[in-house]
Amino acid sequence: MVYEKMIDELGTIHQQIQELESTARKLKAELIARGVGKYSGLDFIAEVQHYDRASIDPKLVREFCDVTTVAKVTAIKAVDAVVVKPIQQTV
Repeated sequence: MVYEKMIDELGTIHQQIQELESTARKLKAELIARGVGKYSGLDFIAEVQHYDRASIDPKLVREFCDVTTVAKVTAIKAVDAVVVKPIQQTV
């Protein structure tokens, strides 16, 4: 097929991104464990911050608001997505 190479390239990139994000999460967790502050490397500075972030909990909105109110504040948009998964190989 024409798309096989493109799909495999995308899959490889997807796996690399997942590995990099996993490594980044571990490094961030180590820095957060050190506490709030600025930390310097040779090329970059990382700042660990702590702050409160407000968010709206959809479950609570549905619990405390009627269906009409929820409908009024709900935005629906069309989304295009590409889901990449490895082919399950049987041995």
